[in-house]
Amino acid sequence: MRHLVLCLLLLLSLHATAEETPLVGNAYSPPKIYSEKGQTLGILADIVRYADEVLEDERFDLQLYPWARAYNMAEHARAGIIGLSMTEERLGIFDYSEPVFYDEVIVVVRRGQAFPFKHIEDLRGRRVGIGLGGSFGEAFERAKREGSLVVVEDNGPTMRLRKLLAGRIDAALINPGRAGLLRALQQDAELASRADEFEVLPIPLLRDPNYLAFHKSLHRGATLRAFNEVIRRGYENGDIPRIIERYTDL
Repeated sequence: MRHLVLCLLLLLSLHATAEETPLVGNAYSPPKIYSEKGQTLGILADIVRYADEVLEDERFDLQLYPWARAYNMAEHARAGIIGLSMTEERLGIFDYSEPVFYDEVIVVVRRGQAFPFKHIEDLRGRRVGIGLGGSFGEAFERAKREGSLVVVEDNGPTMRLRKLLAGRIDAALINPGRAGLLRALQQDAELASRADEFEVLPIPLLRDPNYLAFHKSLHRGATLRAFNEVIRRGYENGDIPRIIERYTDL
């Protein structure tokens, strides 16, 4: 018994002295990742904690900020970033993990104002609300560059849905899926009272892979390889699906 206790204490000591890796993420993208009453919560936050408990040579220090600030910190190599989408431009800046979570992005409109939607081209000429600094893959970025999307940025999904009700945008992109919409409605009494004025288009914009990433100058390939192995095992043994279910089981 004494030998077992000493081994456990040694393991705890090794983890406590492991290199601390600063990570940043979005402070307001519930239930995917968010800050509430000083706590770091959400699917991605819990997955990071899960990996932190398994990895012996890494300790993750996750701090949440408005997305634009978090991205700026990662872009300037001040921290790794969780919840990052992949684009051609970003591939030149960051080293990516394997996908951590697939984020379903739904298109929400005012009831009675639905339109046929199957592809991003169907948003052409419409005012589309997204979070400040947000991106949903290369096709989305290309549409922005070409000017076929009129992107209206905001500080979070509740503001986005309020703009939709006020007629200031034609569609709101909400994630992750209906769970993200429900959470946004629950956070605002007026929106909750007008929930029946919203309609979700049948086909989502996409299932957007979210990643852990580090600026290339940080040379965190070993960290990413170890993290990838933990994530693969976590999906295979059901640990990570159970984390996701806690937040998305409606």
